Amino acid sequence: MVDGGPYDPDKAYKDSKLCNLVFTASAAEKWAASGIQVDAFSPGLIPSPNGFFRNQNQLFAKAFSTIAGVAGVSETNAFGGAAMAYMAVAPELPKSTGGWYDSYPPGKHQLAVHQPSTEAQNKDEQAQLWELSAKLTGLA
Repeated sequence: MVDGGPYDPDKAYKDSKLCNLVFTASAAEKWAASGIQVDAFSPGLIPSPNGFFRNQNQLFAKAFSTIAGVAGVSETNAFGGAAMAYMAVAPELPKSTGGWYDSYPPGKHQLAVHQPSTEAQNKDEQAQLWELSAKLTGLA
């Protein structure tokens, strides 16, 4: 964990989502003048035992997929792929940059744009993550 605490899978997952939004905001700002559009995307919960959950215990994966489907909160592999492809080529998407797109409401196979959280908009955190990323990748 970046903060030095013990590894916590739930926190790691949430931190990775926050880092995606923080990095997106930095990249959108840095590349806006060049005309490069940068957005974040989450396809929603896709609990397919043959997709993202393929490395999980298959009994768990099938049960979780069934429960999520019955609860009406899951998306499909097809929706996730189609939504990403749409974002890449749709001329009607706003020409603004730094958006966060996901499936909303959950399980309804609809793409929505949201304002990133206050923390994701924190300029100090954006600069810190950008600098750390550059160092870790050998670009700084």
